[in-house]
Amino acid sequence: MSGSPRSRRGSASRSALAGLAVLLALTSASPARAAERKRVTTAELAEEGLEDPRLRELPRRHRFRLALMTDYVRATRACNSNATRCTRFHFVPLVLDFAYQLQFLRYAMLRPSLGFGANVGNSRNAMPAILQPGIHAGYQGKLLGVAFGYSYILVFPPRANADDGLGGLGQPLLWNNHVVAGELSLTTKIDRGALNLGLRVGGMKTHLMHFDIDRVRWFPVLTITAGWFFGPRKRGSGALPAAKQSP
Repeated sequence: MSGSPRSRRGSASRSALAGLAVLLALTSASPARAAERKRVTTAELAEEGLEDPRLRELPRRHRFRLALMTDYVRATRACNSNATRCTRFHFVPLVLDFAYQLQFLRYAMLRPSLGFGANVGNSRNAMPAILQPGIHAGYQGKLLGVAFGYSYILVFPPRANADDGLGGLGQPLLWNNHVVAGELSLTTKIDRGALNLGLRVGGMKTHLMHFDIDRVRWFPVLTITAGWFFGPRKRGSGALPAAKQSP
């Protein structure tokens, strides 16, 4: 004897729901399997003469870098005649830095540079413009770099104890500035270039002139750089379109 109409309808509904669940499972799994089948391996790209952008590579032998660089030095303090008002002065060169980096012996690097800019600290009337040559050498890997370097900060025109013309106190002059510092950097490839971020910590030997102070001394210095590496594109096969050649 067959079941009641209500039980037959319930059984049909359960069957339809089960079939729908199976269909959804199959359709959701198919794109994942298709993606796995379509994922190109590094070896397959190499057979086509292409580079795998998912892999990090060592830097090129010759690269040029354009960076924005700022140093920070906490300089001396001055007070008015009755010591009711005092000002701490800061030396903050902000320069556009042009550099060439040579990669050799696989992980070694040498980077001479030249920067032009201005002092944006509150000592800018005494030291308005900046010329900063430098050279750094050290280790450069696929991502991290560690270097040690030297730079010279020339301020011009030098004007010891100059003020802002608005009743401010006389500003210090840091003259004949020699900077030695260690550098830690991060360089990551983006499209046809590389973004470079760096942090330096070191010391600056300077001739300090500020009112009755006239002597040579050392100041701690902190440097931050953010730049972009440009490099020649590798020459690929002539049969490959330019868009498929590795940068």
